[in-house]
Amino acid sequence: MFKTCLGIVLLISCDGLHAQNVSNSFNWGVEHCGYALGLVMNKLNLLDHHIIEKEVQMESKLNDLSSKIDSLMQQKCNTTTLPVFNKTKDNVYSSCRKTPITGVYMVQPEKPFKEPITVLCDQEYESGGWIVIQHRFDGSTNFYRNWKEYKNGFGNLDGEFWLGLDRIYQLTVSQPYELVVLLEDFDGNKTFARYDQFEIADENQMYMLSKIEGFSGPAGDSLGNVKGMKFSTLDSDNDTWKDSCAVTYTGAWWYSACHASNLNGQYLRGETTEYATGMVWKTFRGYYHSLKMAKMMIRPKWLRA
Repeated sequence: MFKTCLGIVLLISCDGLHAQNVSNSFNWGVEHCGYALGLVMNKLNLLDHHIIEKEVQMESKLNDLSSKIDSLMQQKCNTTTLPVFNKTKDNVYSSCRKTPITGVYMVQPEKPFKEPITVLCDQEYESGGWIVIQHRFDGSTNFYRNWKEYKNGFGNLDGEFWLGLDRIYQLTVSQPYELVVLLEDFDGNKTFARYDQFEIADENQMYMLSKIEGFSGPAGDSLGNVKGMKFSTLDSDNDTWKDSCAVTYTGAWWYSACHASNLNGQYLRGETTEYATGMVWKTFRGYYHSLKMAKMMIRPKWLRA
């Protein structure tokens, strides 16, 4: 019925001046216009099918995005937000010992620093005064990075981060510093390793671990054996092995040939079949257990109670 009506309309519009051919024109219009309408309907059906496919794909992508957002929100809820103080130079502390509580502050260390630096101060561990130079606890930050990034630092002081080799050098060369390494595995076991002396050299010497002495602590000594070793990254191989330790063990560290600790290695979440590529401290859980948390902190020796 619809085709017939359409044919009549087209016929009147196109052939109204020839009344004597109404019958023939009507039949021609119905035949050809019906064919054209069929093509249009086929195209509409194809378009409708295409739209349905796109809707399904879009729904799948939205579901994936929603899952990722939920995961990030859960991660945010499980992370303690640290207080951030002194975004300006109006109130700069001389050291982390002077800060009131654990948080992110601007401090003005001893020379050679010309400008204040922003650091995470820890006032909770053993009378406080610590500068955190490395912190990992959830795997949210990629630590397999190049030389420039390890030199300048990366991450977020309110989350996982590496303070930067250049800052660590300038801090430790200014006065004697001690180092404490806090560790935790995925079974909830916590431990530490402590060194009375910790110092690294400048970039010209590839941030060599020049002092690492006076070990104590239940975690065992998995760092003292690399005294004198240069720092290596994926793009700067300074170890003593024939191959690249940083590339082979997916990290960045003071490697020899290669390591007993790899705290900047992969975040593998506990037991693993991968040999020594995780965030490991050999004398604590060996090479096949990637740790849950690692925190490296330094402070001037004179602050030790």
